Amino acid sequence: MKKKLRIGIIDLVSKGPTKALWARVMYPNLASIMPQVLGVWCEEEGHDVAFVCYTGFEDLIEELPKDTDLVFIGAFTQSAQLAYALSNLLRSKGILTAIGGPHARCYPQDAQKYFDYVLGFTDKEVIQQVLMIFLRTAQWACIFLPKLNQRIYRV
Repeated sequence: MKKKLRIGIIDLVSKGPTKALWARVMYPNLASIMPQVLGVWCEEEGHDVAFVCYTGFEDLIEELPKDTDLVFIGAFTQSAQLAYALSNLLRSKGILTAIGGPHARCYPQDAQKYFDYVLGFTDKEVIQQVLMIFLRTAQWACIFLPKLNQRIYRV
């Protein structure tokens, strides 16, 4: 029987707290589809998933998924500093972190300094590989995915 992981997914729509009326009305419409798809893929693999869509009105510290093994964070570049801070907080508690979304695709070298995994264009197979690696090894430094410099293609 495969171990069931506790996975957190955070979709960062806002870069920080806000009380603006425009943000109250519009930010929920900016939620990304991929973090939701990621949640479905993880559930299909048999894992427990907690999902947070941060629009700036929630108390993010209170909303953070509790008791997780791995947290995926989706971020645009405007919320990258918040994503880095969250990763630092979670990693200090021994939780592995992964970033995806436009910021991870555009600035992978920067993101790799703050996250255990940096995911560019992602499909179900990539997520299955990340989960398999997590389940197979207790040594998180031993990563079977290609290193970042091996994944960057030069023209």
